[in-house]
Amino acid sequence: MLGAIDIPHPFGIEVFCERIAAQRGRPLHLHSVPGVSGTDAPCGVWIATENADHIFHEAATSPLHQDHIILHEIGHMLLGHRSILDGVQTAGSGLFPDIDPVTVVSLLTRASYGTEDERDAERLAGLIAGKAAASRTSKKQRSSVLRRLGDALSDS
Repeated sequence: MLGAIDIPHPFGIEVFCERIAAQRGRPLHLHSVPGVSGTDAPCGVWIATENADHIFHEAATSPLHQDHIILHEIGHMLLGHRSILDGVQTAGSGLFPDIDPVTVVSLLTRASYGTEDERDAERLAGLIAGKAAASRTSKKQRSSVLRRLGDALSDS
């Protein structure tokens, strides 16, 4: 699956989300929400409505952590994870009162890694992040680093 994911070079989360939206054929909206996380609250939420995907992430965290939260939720999307919609009206009205619960077709939140779906989404997020990190270093920079290491370690 990782090979089929179009990761931009250089990596930027907004461009990546645009590519995922194009691949899925539906808009993907990012929402930075203050106070989403806490001891019992998720730090990321993916809500799929009839017409679009929405990812909500904690605003009061580092940009790197925000990117990882977004990648985790995208992992759920790409892996085809679905929620059980029991209690969506309560969840939607409590955390996101502006979303009409009738339009929600799936809602996934993450507060722990206790399920296989959560662990799988986290693994995929880590793999995407690793591939994105590798794209940040150009081949020229890598060859320069390797050349300097070779020079430093050589006996001549």
